[in-house]
Amino acid sequence: MNRTKIDWCDYTWNPVWGCENSCPYCYARKMAQRWGKSFEPHWMENNFNRIFPKEPSRIFVNSMSDIFYWQHEWWEKVLDKIKEYPQHTFLFLTKHPQSYESRIFHSNCWLGITITCQTDMDYLADYIFTSSWDDKYHFFISMEPILEPIELYVTPDWLIIGAETGNRKDKVIPEYGWIEPYLKLNIPVFLKNSLSWINPWKREYPEIEELHRKLKEIR
Repeated sequence: MNRTKIDWCDYTWNPVWGCENSCPYCYARKMAQRWGKSFEPHWMENNFNRIFPKEPSRIFVNSMSDIFYWQHEWWEKVLDKIKEYPQHTFLFLTKHPQSYESRIFHSNCWLGITITCQTDMDYLADYIFTSSWDDKYHFFISMEPILEPIELYVTPDWLIIGAETGNRKDKVIPEYGWIEPYLKLNIPVFLKNSLSWINPWKREYPEIEELHRKLKEIR
């Protein structure tokens, strides 16, 4: 189990590597290329068998893949193992909300959707309003990287916001005005270190820190 620099979780667990999305800002694909590893979705048995920590932790299950491309047998093995560790919170993330259809998740699983622009939000809203989305699960949205102002049509249990990192030629630098509306929502909002230059939010919205503390108590 790997301690992580991702600031909204404690550990990463990557039983699967690889993704078929073609996001130009993808850090995971660049990391795989740097290490000379394939980024076609594939099972990583050694990663799957890593030992979990004893203390209750937030574990991001797929920082190096999108679960949309997982095979059925991979899902079965991962969910069976999660069942053995009810003290932990397991976080999943995908750009494709239909990835969660027809699966039964344990109560310590949080289901995340990545959106980066208004088109993503429109798609997510249409999906939730017209599908068999099950609201018995904890649901969060990750706006990372946020590429433009986004109007939220749904209210998640948790909102994570981050700016694009790296030195891509067309890198997008978000404005404070994009972020401010989310800080007025009555939900926990987590600003990643990539937005550390946005100082006013701590002064103007101190209740956000209290909401984030309460979120940690949800299991």
